[in-house]
Amino acid sequence: MPRYRQVRPRGLSRVLAALCIALLGAAFVQVAGQTAAGAVTWRARQGIQAGDVINLGAGCAYTDSGNLLLADTEVQQRSGWLRLDLRGAADTGGCARGAYANLLGALDPDMKVIGLLSSSFASAAVPADFAAHAAAIACDSAYAGVDAWEVWNEPNLPGDSYLSEVVFAELLARTSDKIHQCGGDAKKVVSGGVTPNGPIGYLQQVSTEIGAHPEWTDHFDYANLRAAINGIGLHPYVKAIDSTTYTGDTGTHQPLWDMVWQFTSNSALEFAGEPVYLTEFGWRLPDDDGVPNHGEETTEAEQCFNLVSAFDHIAGMPNVVAGTWFTLKDFGDTGRRFGLYDVNGGVRLARSGYVNDHCNGATDGAYNTDAEQLQWRDAVALATAGGRAAAGMTQAAAATYEVVLAPSDSPSYTMTRSTGSLALPLSSFYPPLPVGTYIWRVNKIVNGLRYPGKDQWKFTFQGKPAPPSGATATPAADGASIKIGWADGSNTEDGFAVTDGATTANAPANATTHTWTGLAPGSTHCYRVRAFNAYGASAEIGPVCATTPSLPVAPSGVTATVVTGTSVRVDWADNSGNETAFDVSDGTTTVAVAAGSTSYTWAGLANGATRCFQVRSRNLVGHSPWAGNACATTPTIPAPPTSPTAAAPTGTSIKVNWADQSANEWGFEVSNGTTSQVVGANTTTFTWGGLANGTYMCFRVRSYSLAGYSAWTAYACATTPTIPAAPAAPTAAAPSGTSIRVGWADQSTNEIGFEISNGVTSQVVGVNSTSYTWGGLANGTYMCFRVRSYSLAGYSAWTAYACATTPTIPVAPAAPTAVAASGTSIRVGWADQSTNEIGFEISNGVTSQVVGANSTSYTWGGLANGTYMCFRVRSYSLAGYSAWTAYACATTPAPPVVPAGQAAAPLNTSQIRVTWQDRSTNETGFQIYNGVSTVTVGANVTGYIWGGLASRTYMCFAIRSYNAYGYSAWTPYACTTTL
Repeated sequence: MPRYRQVRPRGLSRVLAALCIALLGAAFVQVAGQTAAGAVTWRARQGIQAGDVINLGAGCAYTDSGNLLLADTEVQQRSGWLRLDLRGAADTGGCARGAYANLLGALDPDMKVIGLLSSSFASAAVPADFAAHAAAIACDSAYAGVDAWEVWNEPNLPGDSYLSEVVFAELLARTSDKIHQCGGDAKKVVSGGVTPNGPIGYLQQVSTEIGAHPEWTDHFDYANLRAAINGIGLHPYVKAIDSTTYTGDTGTHQPLWDMVWQFTSNSALEFAGEPVYLTEFGWRLPDDDGVPNHGEETTEAEQCFNLVSAFDHIAGMPNVVAGTWFTLKDFGDTGRRFGLYDVNGGVRLARSGYVNDHCNGATDGAYNTDAEQLQWRDAVALATAGGRAAAGMTQAAAATYEVVLAPSDSPSYTMTRSTGSLALPLSSFYPPLPVGTYIWRVNKIVNGLRYPGKDQWKFTFQGKPAPPSGATATPAADGASIKIGWADGSNTEDGFAVTDGATTANAPANATTHTWTGLAPGSTHCYRVRAFNAYGASAEIGPVCATTPSLPVAPSGVTATVVTGTSVRVDWADNSGNETAFDVSDGTTTVAVAAGSTSYTWAGLANGATRCFQVRSRNLVGHSPWAGNACATTPTIPAPPTSPTAAAPTGTSIKVNWADQSANEWGFEVSNGTTSQVVGANTTTFTWGGLANGTYMCFRVRSYSLAGYSAWTAYACATTPTIPAAPAAPTAAAPSGTSIRVGWADQSTNEIGFEISNGVTSQVVGVNSTSYTWGGLANGTYMCFRVRSYSLAGYSAWTAYACATTPTIPVAPAAPTAVAASGTSIRVGWADQSTNEIGFEISNGVTSQVVGANSTSYTWGGLANGTYMCFRVRSYSLAGYSAWTAYACATTPAPPVVPAGQAAAPLNTSQIRVTWQDRSTNETGFQIYNGVSTVTVGANVTGYIWGGLASRTYMCFAIRSYNAYGYSAWTPYACTTTL
């Protein structure tokens, strides 16, 4: 028995789509529907051929068709059968076995497989060898997923696959014998699919040859073809049917049935009742010339239509086990464009037919007997509209629907009508349809492409007229009648019946109105309308209701508002919906205004006049009471303001000021003599903008009210400022380690200040300024500055940049030296190790002295002899001071100590020897003085011979030591006499 499988929905979208369709079913109320005969929801017999799925020349990788088969799970789930071409499987030493086994394992487990053993599998030159190869594969556990084995492909087709009857008989008998020997009837064998090229005579001869050659089999005796096989393979490539003229019942495909019937139901043939496998069938698109011949070639839409019709028919054919569409994907032959996908993998409409059982056209046709219309659904339109569309609703997509119709016994459709909605009134057909039974189909047309409806439907027309539509009820103004209107939806009515539920009145054919009279004012009545003829009455439309007018309700909320010095606007609330006019009165005169009005302006009054007003509504029934007594007084002209002043707050505006001298103005008008601006009451200033720099302009002011304008004031004038000249190029110098002084020359006379910018931030100084010190900088900061002047008119151009760098603290000098330069001074020396000092400071720890840049020494004077003093040095710049050096010390020198132990002794008559003791260590010499002259000797000397004296000369001597820093005291005299 064939298996029926339910396709598993994929994702929430399908669940919601199913739910929407279920809910939309409620829209088909009181409808006579039709269901296509033989249609099944899930088709266990439906199948697909995938073609060459293994690329034997590329390591047994899957081909594009193989990958597509595995990827398209919807096609797998829809398919009860897959015809698998096992070319190359006979190469048991290669990679084919594993590749096919993996493919079979990856397929939907509910899909059965027909394994094709053809010329691509093994040669038929030696049938015994072919049979051995075939049995080896069929009995291999790797191919356990194959349910039926088809032996050869199109043996009766002239060409490469053709086999004579005797050769095919031997090939089939030997192969079946070996496959059945290893697997029994569980291994089903199907004869290779035969084409419409004389298939009956061909297979009858094959059957005869099998019975005549028992030597071909080793295990079984086959008396004929039926004994040898488990099913007959057919390739019914027959003429396509044309959906535009085809009037067959739903679920029929006559050309297909004509061929298959010979094998399934023709009792005159020996094959009747034998299981049949339609292992290939289909209709191809046009080849290179692009023109279908409506034989095997057809359009894409007709291809889909034939696919759906064929599978519907196959589902009900007796003895048909499977029907596999050729093919899943085109393989590059322009003469064989059968695929659900084109050669590039593009999806064709046929795939929708295969998966969804329709070609994106109309479905679920029905005859709505209440509306007397044909209506249908459009699955694609439902998806486009979010599932909200239903039969009878207008589709939002750009599609038209062609409805073809004919009497049920007609061989072709005889009437055609088009519509943009999902319904067609039977009144669209003219002349009117006679009573009878009709068949009909709907074709959807989008952008010139035709999407044929899957099904044909049937309905019986009883002859009753279509109902009218668009009923209305309009009360007459006099309150005594109501006019009922409708649209005539039929062309077969004898008249119309109008009823208020108690009484019925008739109107003639083609009438669209009826007036119901004799009604009371303010009464409500409801009506229904239907068409009728000799066959009966249509459905009623309505009810539509209306209320006759009554006396209008009085208005309320009457107010009076001054509009101008000579007019007052009267306002009110309209409380009635049935007035024809309003009356407005000042107690002397009454004017009428239109219905629906809520205001009226009473003109022609004098300034300062007081008037009171009342209002009432009226219609043909009568008028309401008067409402309100609203009063207003027209205004007087206000006093003018004081003379204004004018001053320029910016370069493009002038501010005008005045004093308000009136208490009843509504505003002020400010004029420059050419144009004016208006400001509100109590305002005392207005800024007139949009002026050019340097504009001289004068202004005057007047007050106004609804009564008119005061006199103008005198003019007040002012000139907008101009942009000042830019300052001269600036200079920049660092006055300290943390600031830079920017200077410039002021070249303008109208600035109100200057802006100094470092390119990131700015500082502002006042008028006539020529410098600014930019502080807060780090030592060693390089910064550039530019300057511009400004006024209320704007800014001058920037000057060029002037740049400076704040100084850094200089490097300290090297460790100093200290050497006594004299008895009263010490010379301090150091090495200058910086390049940016502006001087050096020398300190003795108590006081300091400063010398200039690049100095390397300083002599500290004014010291006492023998003074010990230490010194340190540091460099400095505008940035600050370096660290102090270490101290260097020295002592100022002193005169030597006075010698002692002086003595004088004669040596002879002309010489005296003078001696002394040397008590100092720093003398450079000694002086010997006789009171008249002095003799000097060197350091460390302790005696001197004074010669050249006369005998018995008495002489005294004093001695002192000396050095560069001075002399010691003289010793006392030492005296003696020469001999």
